[in-house]
Amino acid sequence: KIRLPTCKNCKLVLYRMEGKIGSPEKPLSDLGLISYRAYWKDIILYYLINYPDREISFKAISEEMGIQSNDIVSTLQFLGMIKYWRGKHVILKKEHIIEDYLERTRRRPKDREISAEFLKWKPYEPSGKEKRQAEQIKKKQEERQKQR
Repeated sequence: KIRLPTCKNCKLVLYRMEGKIGSPEKPLSDLGLISYRAYWKDIILYYLINYPDREISFKAISEEMGIQSNDIVSTLQFLGMIKYWRGKHVILKKEHIIEDYLERTRRRPKDREISAEFLKWKPYEPSGKEKRQAEQIKKKQEERQKQR
């Protein structure tokens, strides 16, 4: 199940469904950062709880959860769950943060969850005309570059 996101987070949920890695447009306002960090925190903690036996890397979390690595690192830094040790970054599984997350998810109203199988999403596919126009623009740009 996927927790219904706020509109700000819809783009990231759709990135996940498409298998792409996304991030909000930067710079974020203070409230935007709070919203996205709450979303990233939930996604990262979900990953850490549900995949405890995997070797965890920023790249793995990024690819599986659709969040850019720098957003993962900044969220873990904010949570105090990352440490540089013996030449490597280490993710610390802080039990009190994980327990707080689990308690919050237990208290969440279940009517705000949807099954991913019911979410229908088809990425935009440009028409043949749009593709030809894009190719013409690209050719003109290349010609201008050659003239310089």
